Amino acid sequence: MPPTDRHGEVMKTHVEVQRELERLERLVPHIISDQGDRAEEILGFHVASLLGSASLSDQGFVREHTAQMVQRCRKAQDQAAARGLRGGPMAARPQLA
Repeated sequence: MPPTDRHGEVMKTHVEVQRELERLERLVPHIISDQGDRAEEILGFHVASLLGSASLSDQGFVREHTAQMVQRCRKAQDQAAARGLRGGPMAARPQLA
């Protein structure tokens, strides 16, 4: 029987957590290119979902491996903000809701 959390929800195995982290790693460049100014927020939703289904022992592993992804998203947001302040192409682009 697979491990469950205190609410009876099935937890991901360590291998499933690793696969999900690999998927997120591949997804980050797409998040950045599509939603540069919101990249960290969007990644945060994915990470929160993964943390919610990871065992307590895997949560540190998830945080450690997503820290670099978060930094990449922050850098993209900073670059998007800098372009906006200079009135570059990002400033004229409409924001999608």
